[in-house]
Amino acid sequence: MNAISGPLALWTTGALLAVSLGALQIPLTHWNNSKPKSQRVMYLPNGEYLRMASLGYRELAADLLWLQAIQVMGERKLSEEAGHWLYDALDRITTLDPKFVRAYEAGSHALCTLVVLPEQSIRLLEKGMQHNPQEWKLPFLSGINYYFELADDEKAAEAMAKAASLPGAPESLARLAAKLFVSAKSPQQAVELLAKVYEETSDENVRKMLEVRLKESIVERDLQILEQAISQYQANYSRRPERLENLVGPGLLRELPREPFGGRYLYEPKTGAVRSSEVMERMRITVRRRGQYH
Repeated sequence: MNAISGPLALWTTGALLAVSLGALQIPLTHWNNSKPKSQRVMYLPNGEYLRMASLGYRELAADLLWLQAIQVMGERKLSEEAGHWLYDALDRITTLDPKFVRAYEAGSHALCTLVVLPEQSIRLLEKGMQHNPQEWKLPFLSGINYYFELADDEKAAEAMAKAASLPGAPESLARLAAKLFVSAKSPQQAVELLAKVYEETSDENVRKMLEVRLKESIVERDLQILEQAISQYQANYSRRPERLENLVGPGLLRELPREPFGGRYLYEPKTGAVRSSEVMERMRITVRRRGQYH
């Protein structure tokens, strides 16, 4: 009896699972096949139903719903309605399978390229980071969204800094995070970030590269400090200082910063421009972002 009941129970469970999971695809039947896929996949069971329907096979249910999401992501462009359906689908998929990293990555990208829903994209990535804290690509993609879609340099820099600190992250992310902090007018944060990464790195070649990046960030920080002091001097005296040494005094600078590469800071009184004798190019990011045109 036991020998029979075991296989029978397994077969019964499998049959119920097939029927239950098949129910997830019901919404497609009443739509005209000539319509775009994004218009034929509108109905979506709620999370509680999916949890019950999966009968403990949540990853399998997530895979089945993922197949529907892929159909929608195959469109060249989505309506806002279809975009919200896609977000809801991705949210349910990642609730059923929180470790489904591919769904977070591809889904967040689709939410910003097929339809402009950056907030939902970031929300999905934040959920992914919560369940997959060691995946550097998730905060990296979040930083991309903050920079290109929302034009928020500071949050982009914070996300990139988080990505740079995770295992497997490319070495270039640390410098990118630093440049974003500079773009957000927070060069001191760039210095602190690179100093922290430098101290925690054991690879000598990486440390040499980071040392250069750290000094570049210090240069940018110092140049911004000097520019601010020059502006304050001009506001106080209605003229620019003749030399940088004139900035040392009450209300301006205690002392002039030292150029970290062993050079010096150069100043042009006629224009008020300052630069390093050793660094030819300042840390700037100048690319077009969608958020700047909304």
